[in-house]
Amino acid sequence: MPLFTKKFIESYKNTLENQYRYFYDDFDEYGNRDAPHVFYFIEGIGGVPGQIRFAFPSLIKYFGTTIFIKSLNLKEFSCNEFIFNKYTLENIDKKRNKIISDLNKLGKRYKRVTIICSSNGFYDFLYAYSGLNKSLLRKSELVWCAVAPDHFLDTKWENFFFKFNGFVKDNYRWFAIPNNNLLTFLNSELKMTHKWKYGDFKKTFFKDDLEFRFKCFGIKWSYASISCFNYLLMHIVENSKFPIDLKSYILVATDDGYWQGKSQNEIESHLTKYLTNKQVVYKKSSHLWLLMPENITEVLGLMNR
Repeated sequence: MPLFTKKFIESYKNTLENQYRYFYDDFDEYGNRDAPHVFYFIEGIGGVPGQIRFAFPSLIKYFGTTIFIKSLNLKEFSCNEFIFNKYTLENIDKKRNKIISDLNKLGKRYKRVTIICSSNGFYDFLYAYSGLNKSLLRKSELVWCAVAPDHFLDTKWENFFFKFNGFVKDNYRWFAIPNNNLLTFLNSELKMTHKWKYGDFKKTFFKDDLEFRFKCFGIKWSYASISCFNYLLMHIVENSKFPIDLKSYILVATDDGYWQGKSQNEIESHLTKYLTNKQVVYKKSSHLWLLMPENITEVLGLMNR
């Protein structure tokens, strides 16, 4: 085991047990259960149910408060669980089954169902799509924010950081990546803060309010396994039927570090591979900081109230 791996895991555990949470939690239901319109949230890799609250200013501004919001929630993907325990083939299949069960139940109760997918959470929805009732789909629409690719490119930083903080679990290499504003020149997704301005209103957002990061040696870190994520994404895509014709509203960041410099035309081709009935909003932004209130409101504005 590399020299500092034990310390990194201990720091990770300490943060999981002691950090105050703003959005990174398992709270999964909000609003009026008797409303006619339900929103169902599916998080991306590393995400949790509570992240949907980041979109509340936009949802309330556009749709008001007579809505019900429910997030996908499984104990295997809890905010209190290590990320390297979450991402297994068995858990991905459990997630598929839970999405099917949740959405089919919601379809029986609500007149309108809006499915909100964050990042690569769309592929979990795609995996579940064939199990969804036609009666549900007739009253449903999709919102996909912060579109992510279906495959992560390798990075030279894996070998570098693996030597210091990495480990192998189930034959997959896990390594911790530093996050700091000074490292943004390497990848736009390493930025920890974002200064937002809308009209006369100003606010600074912090990445670790929304996503999980732990502190070690004075720097914020997150663990990842490109090989594990890619294997699971490949399994999902190979066992899904597409394209799908569900009415879809999509928000894309053109400076997204996960797309590794791909052009807007290349991203558009990727979207067309999966979705045939879509409207797309492109914004010059990074992956996470795309999710500012005015951007989410703009893509919601493509929908009927």
